Amino acid sequence: MAGKDTTGELSMENYFNEGLADRTEPNNPFEVAEQDPPKRSRSGKKRGSRMSGLKRALIIAAVIAVLGLALFLFIVISRLRNDGARYAKKLSERIGSQLSVAEKSADITTKSESDYPTLKNLFASFQAIAESKKSCRIEGVKLPQWAIFCNTDAGDLSTVTYYNYKVLEKNIFGTERKSYIDPQLVSLGSSVEDTEAKLELEPYRIQYLQGKNELREYRYCYEDKDSGDIVAYVITGIWDESGALTAIPDTRKNYIGSLLASPET
Repeated sequence: MAGKDTTGELSMENYFNEGLADRTEPNNPFEVAEQDPPKRSRSGKKRGSRMSGLKRALIIAAVIAVLGLALFLFIVISRLRNDGARYAKKLSERIGSQLSVAEKSADITTKSESDYPTLKNLFASFQAIAESKKSCRIEGVKLPQWAIFCNTDAGDLSTVTYYNYKVLEKNIFGTERKSYIDPQLVSLGSSVEDTEAKLELEPYRIQYLQGKNELREYRYCYEDKDSGDIVAYVITGIWDESGALTAIPDTRKNYIGSLLASPET
């Protein structure tokens, strides 16, 4: 009997030794042929990269557009809002100069009289006025939301006074508070910003004088717990040329008494 290595039959040992078990056996229904891995398309890879870069560029452009629109709207709203205090501050920086020069610096135009009859009667002594284009009503009287009155001396700007009428629209006595506000809690030497943060009040009147001195008037009211009556106060803050608070007195106002008093004969 011939040896198993010399026969035409293949032994199991030789089968594995020759590596046949590592390859797919032809015509074997029980073995699944290995498939070659898919080839990457160079053009597809480039196209995907281009699409990814385009999406990234579009996202960046969209973000920039949104930020630009937000900035534009902020600037527009800032210009359209009640900005009388800013105009008054700009005008005050040119006190001592010709009124026309101050107007150009503040980017505002004044006129000789108010468009509102009430202001014409109250402030006839001022040489120039600028008013808000928006109006408000205080106790049924129509007024501009703000007004700036300018005094001149030989054509030179001497004083600038700003009135914020809108702050009195809700209550003519001033901002409503729960109790008395002691102005002495504000330290002398404080800045305007620190003072108003302490008082939590918005000025009704701001007056700029020569020498960069500044006067601010705050109105507020509260209900007296004992009498149940509304009590009104005016706080007046005065700042020197360095921007330091020099005085801050307050005065109780009897607005109702003045309205109810008999007219003089």
